[in-house]
Amino acid sequence: MDPDTQDNKPQNYLLIIHNRVAGRTRIKVPGLYRNDRLRANLESRLTELDEIRLAYANTLTGNLLIEYAAPQDTGEMPVGIARLLEAELGGPLIRHIESIDRPPKKVLRKPKKARRRLEAVEYQAQPLQLWHTLSGTRVVNFLQSSEQGLTQEVAAQRLVQYGANVLSEQAGRSSWQMFLGQFMSAPVAMLGVSAAVSLATGGVADTVVIVAVVLVNSVIGYATEKTAEKTINALGQLTPETAVALRDGFKREIPMPDVALGDLLVLAPGSYIPADARLLASHRLTVDESPLTGESLPISKNHEYVGEEDIALGDRQNMVYMGTIVTGGDGRAIAVATGRHTEIGKIQELVGIAKAPETPMQKQIDDMGMQLALLSSGICVLVFAVGLLRGRPLPQMLMSAISLAVAAVPEGLPTVATTTLALGIKEMKRQKVLIRQLPAVENLGSAQVICLDKTGTLTLNQMSVVTLQTLHAGIKVKQQGFYQGKAKVDLYRTDQTLRRMMEVLMLCNESMPAKDGAGGLQGSPTENALLQVAIDADEDVHALRQHRPMVKVDYRAEDRPYMISVHSLSDGQFFSAVKGSPAEVLELCQQCSLNGRVEVLSEDQRKTILTWNERLGADALRVLGVAYCITEGADDYKQREFIWLGLVGMEDVIRPGMEELMAQFHDAGIETVMITGDQSSTAYSVGKRLGLNGAQGKSLEIIDSGHLEKLDPSVLAGLVDRTTIFSRVSPAHKLRIVEALQRSGKVVAMTGDGINDGPALKAANIGVTLGEKGTDVARSIADVILEDDDLKTMVTAIREGRAIYDNISKSLHFLLSTNLSEIEVMLVSAALGGVEILNPIQLLWINLVTDIFPALALALDPPEVDVLKRPPRDPNAAIVSRSDYFKLIRESGIITAGALGVYGYSRLRYGPGQKAGTHAFMSLTLAQLLHAYRCRSEHSSIFDSKNRPSNRYLDTAVGFSVLMQALAATLPPLRGLLRLSPIGVVDMIAILAGAGLPLLANEAVKGINLKRVVEPSKIPFAQSLSKGERDFG
Repeated sequence: MDPDTQDNKPQNYLLIIHNRVAGRTRIKVPGLYRNDRLRANLESRLTELDEIRLAYANTLTGNLLIEYAAPQDTGEMPVGIARLLEAELGGPLIRHIESIDRPPKKVLRKPKKARRRLEAVEYQAQPLQLWHTLSGTRVVNFLQSSEQGLTQEVAAQRLVQYGANVLSEQAGRSSWQMFLGQFMSAPVAMLGVSAAVSLATGGVADTVVIVAVVLVNSVIGYATEKTAEKTINALGQLTPETAVALRDGFKREIPMPDVALGDLLVLAPGSYIPADARLLASHRLTVDESPLTGESLPISKNHEYVGEEDIALGDRQNMVYMGTIVTGGDGRAIAVATGRHTEIGKIQELVGIAKAPETPMQKQIDDMGMQLALLSSGICVLVFAVGLLRGRPLPQMLMSAISLAVAAVPEGLPTVATTTLALGIKEMKRQKVLIRQLPAVENLGSAQVICLDKTGTLTLNQMSVVTLQTLHAGIKVKQQGFYQGKAKVDLYRTDQTLRRMMEVLMLCNESMPAKDGAGGLQGSPTENALLQVAIDADEDVHALRQHRPMVKVDYRAEDRPYMISVHSLSDGQFFSAVKGSPAEVLELCQQCSLNGRVEVLSEDQRKTILTWNERLGADALRVLGVAYCITEGADDYKQREFIWLGLVGMEDVIRPGMEELMAQFHDAGIETVMITGDQSSTAYSVGKRLGLNGAQGKSLEIIDSGHLEKLDPSVLAGLVDRTTIFSRVSPAHKLRIVEALQRSGKVVAMTGDGINDGPALKAANIGVTLGEKGTDVARSIADVILEDDDLKTMVTAIREGRAIYDNISKSLHFLLSTNLSEIEVMLVSAALGGVEILNPIQLLWINLVTDIFPALALALDPPEVDVLKRPPRDPNAAIVSRSDYFKLIRESGIITAGALGVYGYSRLRYGPGQKAGTHAFMSLTLAQLLHAYRCRSEHSSIFDSKNRPSNRYLDTAVGFSVLMQALAATLPPLRGLLRLSPIGVVDMIAILAGAGLPLLANEAVKGINLKRVVEPSKIPFAQSLSKGERDFG
């Protein structure tokens, strides 16, 4: 193309690009950039032309890709297409043709273990339509699919054409970027200024030392940050490796990357949706779209819905999207976008470079670092001004002031927090606790309430029928035998009503006997238990189901606590069976069965049934009501004229060790709340056996879901604070309970392993699920996964969560107190006038030797013995409070006093000069190292080995730093660089005294404070105050 012509293009023009692919034309279209309406119109209108097989308009590049049904000369635009474009763009078009003869771009994709290795090729852009505005039939035709799904051959071709169904890799920071990032900080900038001043004043050696300190600090920071980032970046979404789709008319489980455009996806509860898809069929389908839209509640879907063009993503009822999860119902959908073309893929590409998220604690530490930088700058100016007023040389004071500012800001502050979190996550992983969200580590340490799902969490979820109760007979089920009193009975000779009950339990049941006849059952624990009791009574399940085929079923739902199945009989009538919540099933009944005779159900009989229901529930049994009716029509059961048969009592054994676990939670100051679908009497009995009322034996407060619905949110927030059990709870109620607890000011942990637990797990501060038994939905949403499926591991998670926070506090305590001691020494030095106790190189050495290694070692401190005997920490409390600052000033002052005492001793003995400064330098450095042991605990002494486990990392770090200090004192080159004098034996004793006495003094102060801490209940005034509060409560 002529350059002049190109520079003077009219407003409406076409740039036709021939890219060496037969049957394709790429066209630059004016006005297409970020114009979704034009895109939709072009694609829709062009695909209606017979000569065009596919049209795809890209609103980001402004290009239109056309694929022809028959070979075309791409240098000439068909007249029909040109006229259509002119009509859409509102004017004549001048066609510029540009031939680009270059090899196709290669897209390099980083292989993963779970993905197939794909060749690096140029993938074609996928067609883009307003799929939610099109009918299902039109979408199927457009994508050239069918009711049988794609063939394997077509699916393979589309994977080659469009690429695998994988999201683009997010590029993290490179190693080089991470290393350079170590130099982008205020302390390093101050060191750079210090080096420049030193070089300008002729201090070449000082400059070399400063540069060396910067490099060493940067290498250490890079190494720890690299390790931490790898660990933190490993926290992410757990996605299944396979999806179910129709291929060649058969359901096939295919690898997730092999899902192709046009595949027919089979959706079922718990399904991870592998691609953006248009629904073709749906039945009570609900989807958790929170990963995409943030909506916490499941969204109802409808395949018959056809939406407007501009409707919001979350309101497109006929669409499902990659990364979301089916929470209920079932359906089928056709994949309309895969991989990076999906909505979640577009979002990921916009995100760009991934960076590990900061937790609130990390942000708090970053803010503290900035505040300390400002504070040290102020002190730096003060020292500089005082020094000048005292007659000190300008270059010397400039160096001292800048070095002090650098020394006063602990460079390891951000590194310590990130590294501690990463190391804690690794330790939890080793103990079978998988952390998936970084803030969960902090929240574990402040958890105040744990909501426990009874079935499958507190119990084994291995149901067995133990009681059958009709209006005139009570049967105990024991070891595959039926007993009335102490006598074993023949079930069917005893009572015809019981036989009818067995029929209902076999028909109104989702479980299936194993096809191979091996005796196993395939279904939920409750359904299996009901079917097993019929098999134990010598019933033939297969024969009965063949003789009475199911024609209709209404499953248990949020607003229907029972299941009804309708079966055809040989005489043309229909047999309807119902089982579910006893009270609700009883409401459906007008008659009852008495040993085979059908009679009108009286009010006294209703009261008797409800009394038996309460008694069975009080025995910690799960109770179901059973009824039936025979009607002329399949829908006549809706007239609610069922015949009552009886109650079925089932037992779910409590997991071993749960009583002790509840006691451990209570000892740790964590309230336990049980959430169950059982009725109140059953829930109360189980709660009492578990010891939910605590060691004090307080009363168990229960809220039934019936009351839950009627309570105002503000009233509920007040009630949940003292409620220990919620009964007859649905998944929607769980979410409301969690939100009410949070409104009452609690940090809430929620356990759950089912599909419908998703909203509550997401809303909780800490969502916890099981690794093996937890559904894909629960595991993809939860913050914490217990990989061994043992709830007792939760205690480990809480202990480690508290220990992580404690260790960060210990490291901060150490860094701040030691850096304050350096500031105090320099302030005294400036105040004395003409005296330089520590020179800039010595300050930098102290910062290098005493800051990083002991602080990191404190981050690895094992949990203290009594960490689970303390109450949870206040999540709103600052990591360093005002009282903590007073403590830091006191402790740093004692360390400073030790160093100044040694300096005073040396000055009296040797006079002012290098020797006195050497002794003060050695004493201060060793005192800071020993102070690390003081920082290990606020609750025990360094001499209390029983309550303070050893920390070999700290011993190693301190030992290494002491060795470095010894080398500095003895090696002539190093001694000369630091301007140190030789140290005699007597002087060494003084130095050790100046280093050791501050440790003993700080420990003594801590011991005095610990003795003052007395339980409030042991103080008479506190007792009377507590009583008074109760009287006025």
